[in-house]
Amino acid sequence: MSNTKLETIQFHNQQLIVLNHQNKPYIAMKPVCENIGLNWAAQFKRIQRHHVLSQGVVMMTIPFKSGNQEYLCLPISMINGWLFGIETSRVKPEIRATLKQYQLECFDVLYNHFMPKVAQQFPNTISPEQQQAIQQAVNERVYRTGERHQAIYTKLHQQFKIPRYQDLPATQFDSAIEFLGGLLTKPEALTGDELCDFAWLYKAAEHMRREIEEIEPALRVLKSEKATLYYTMSREYRNLIQVCKKIVQNKMKTTQVNTDNLSWQRVLPFIQ
Repeated sequence: MSNTKLETIQFHNQQLIVLNHQNKPYIAMKPVCENIGLNWAAQFKRIQRHHVLSQGVVMMTIPFKSGNQEYLCLPISMINGWLFGIETSRVKPEIRATLKQYQLECFDVLYNHFMPKVAQQFPNTISPEQQQAIQQAVNERVYRTGERHQAIYTKLHQQFKIPRYQDLPATQFDSAIEFLGGLLTKPEALTGDELCDFAWLYKAAEHMRREIEEIEPALRVLKSEKATLYYTMSREYRNLIQVCKKIVQNKMKTTQVNTDNLSWQRVLPFIQ
C-alpha cells in the first residue's frame, strides 16, 4: 500500500513491526504473539470474534526479501485491551513471565515512541494506591534495618533515577518494591475451628503444667536430677500459658465461633 509506512521498534531484544496506515500506527500481531510464545492461530480467532478488537482489524501486506506476507494488524490504542484480555493463569507456565512483561511495558514503549512530547508531559507514573505501598515498604524497611526514612528514599531515587518516589514509572513499581525489600503480608484471621484448636492447645498445656507441678515435690524427695527442671517448667510456663488464654479470649470477641459445637462446649469452661 502506498499510504502504509513500515518500521520496527526494539522491545527486549525483540522487534515489533509497526505500520503507519492512514496516519495511524498499527501493530502486526503475529510477531507479537510469537515473541511472547502465544499460539497465533488461537489468538487470530480470538481477535476476529471479539466485538471490539475485530472492528479495529486491518489486514496489511508487508514486503520482505522472501516475498510479501499478509498480517493482521491492530491500532496501538487496542494493544493493551488485547494484552490484558489474556489471563496469565491460563497460559503455559514458561511464558507467563514474558506475558506479564509485555502487559506491564509494551504500551509504554509504544506510547513513548509515537508521542514522546505527550509522554514527557504526562508520564505513566504509579497510582495513589501504589504510592501508599511504596510508603509502607519504606516504613517496614526502617523497622527491619534501622535506616532513616530519608536515606531510604534517597537510595530509591538514585536507583530509579527519579526526583520523587511519586514520579516512579508504573512499569517499575514491582522492581521498586523488591528493591525496598518487599511488603509484609497481613496474617489471615483465625477461623472458628482454628481458634478452637488453639483453645484446646491451651487446655492441654495447662493440664500438663499442673501435672508437672504436682510431680515436682516427689522428685525433690527422690533427689532426682529432673526436680529443678520440673520446678522451673511448672513456674515459668504458667505466665506463658496465661498469655495464650488471653489471646483466645480476645480473639473470641472478633471471631465468629459456633459455641454449640461439642468441642467448644468441652473447652469453654477452661477459657472462661
